[in-house]
Amino acid sequence: MTRRYDSSFGSPVARAQGYGWIKEFIARLTQTKITDHNPATNATLDDDPITFPLDHSLYVDATHDAVVLNSQHFILFSRAAILIPDPVITALNLTNFATSGPLPWTHIPRRRPFVVSNLAPFATNVQFQLLECTSAPGPQIRVIINDGVVPLTGIKGCPEEPDGLCPLTTFIDAQKELLAETDWDWDCNGNWTVPEGSEWVTTTGSPPKRPN
Repeated sequence: MTRRYDSSFGSPVARAQGYGWIKEFIARLTQTKITDHNPATNATLDDDPITFPLDHSLYVDATHDAVVLNSQHFILFSRAAILIPDPVITALNLTNFATSGPLPWTHIPRRRPFVVSNLAPFATNVQFQLLECTSAPGPQIRVIINDGVVPLTGIKGCPEEPDGLCPLTTFIDAQKELLAETDWDWDCNGNWTVPEGSEWVTTTGSPPKRPN
């Protein structure tokens, strides 16, 4: 319950906490420098090709296993067959882990997709694999969390696919759209209030929307 509402889909700031990492992830996938920095990214490090290279075959980021659910910190691997990153589950919009809606406080559901011991155990690892297969045209991406292939159907345009593959361009476009939809300043600095008790039903990791 604590992890769900403190660090992941039920937290009002989980998506904003993962915002900077997603920007860095997209920069690596597209081999394109970040051009618009905000407090979520470090311009000193990210603009330096020594500290933030964009032409490597393998990237590794490390963090504590207690913070993997919101992707405030993350382990990333790309362009490799074997990878070991921390999950940015909420910021990436891996909503298959939130399909049952908010967790009830009155009991523990027997069947639920959000199980912390599966998502963030000791020595958590997440792999982002870039693959090319004869069965699918163009580069594909898939996500593996603790040796389990993750369905990417919560990401716009990604198909239901038994091996968890999604066309890389589709995945990147969807992540860029999520970044554009995230109001980082409002999420982190806005004067918003979370409703009490069962009235708080978010499964997106975002606070109440900015008033029009």
